[in-house]
Amino acid sequence: MYLVGITGPIATGKSVVAKLYEEMGAYLLDADKIGHELLESRGIKRKIIETFGREILDEKGKIDREKLGKIVFEDSGKLDELNNIMEKPLTSKIRNDIIELEESGFPGIVVIDAALLPKWELIDAMNLIVLVETPKWQRINRLVRQLGYSQDDAECRIDVQEKIFKNFHPQHSIIVKNNGDFFEVKTNAMKAWLKIKEKSKAEYL
Repeated sequence: MYLVGITGPIATGKSVVAKLYEEMGAYLLDADKIGHELLESRGIKRKIIETFGREILDEKGKIDREKLGKIVFEDSGKLDELNNIMEKPLTSKIRNDIIELEESGFPGIVVIDAALLPKWELIDAMNLIVLVETPKWQRINRLVRQLGYSQDDAECRIDVQEKIFKNFHPQHSIIVKNNGDFFEVKTNAMKAWLKIKEKSKAEYL
């Protein structure tokens, strides 16, 4: 089994790359999706309500991720609090999923799609890192035009994550450039996929 971490700042298109690799036969572990599921687990939900208040709940009593996101991305201290609540259960779940795949005899490539991977100890378990890079102006444009964020909110979210990747230069890595052209990023991602396949085969020769 060969572990590939796919990461990059918000709105770089890393999930597009991860989904493409899933289509090529990789097993995908989506940290964002897993995190959303964990938000509603009893212990985590209680801690989040205690930390951020009941105003983050929607009319059905579930955590409203938009409300929570607005709070934490406007205050780096609150974002750290949220990450401290989520990191251990999230990374533990991903580790357990990896162990289960290994014990089942899964022979292929496992892709872990996670924006916060550079901050996690889990990164040490990766055989390879794929770092997706997109110009800042393009990421702002994507958040504002495609996802409906305000200009200020988009810039705030991007600036918060810039710190994570500023000095992130993993030794075993491949960079995938995404300049906004879908066919170009797909081509770049596929070139990287061929390298991943070569490296995974070499690992087990």
